[in-house]
Amino acid sequence: MVSRFVLALGLLAAQPAEGPDTTLRRIVADYVGLYRQESLPEWRQLFLESFSVASTNADGSVRLRSLDEFYLAQERYLSSGRAIREVLENVRIERRGRLATAWADFVLTDNDVTSRGKLCLLLIAERGRWRIQSLVFAYDDAN
Repeated sequence: MVSRFVLALGLLAAQPAEGPDTTLRRIVADYVGLYRQESLPEWRQLFLESFSVASTNADGSVRLRSLDEFYLAQERYLSSGRAIREVLENVRIERRGRLATAWADFVLTDNDVTSRGKLCLLLIAERGRWRIQSLVFAYDDAN
């Protein structure tokens, strides 16, 4: 009986409530889950202040933006009153120590218009907290 109790304690100790990989999955889920007008200030907290975003344009050029530029653009976009929703599919997260990448196919719906693309988030653990350092994305029709 004592050995079963010790074994049970050992199993409980071996299962952390929330490990780094669980936290990474939550951050990636929050990237789209908090992407709403009412939770945009909380969404911004996912990013480091030094965050940068790069996206491709239809003409083949690349657009670069800082966190402030990107956030203001999202704020304007979400305040348009349109039904906007983003979903991630085929999410693949790879963690190497305090660095991680998250690749995904995204589906952006703006009213009844759906656009698809690919994105990659670069994440880094800052003082034990995972944050998004950068985002690169491209719409499928721009590839």
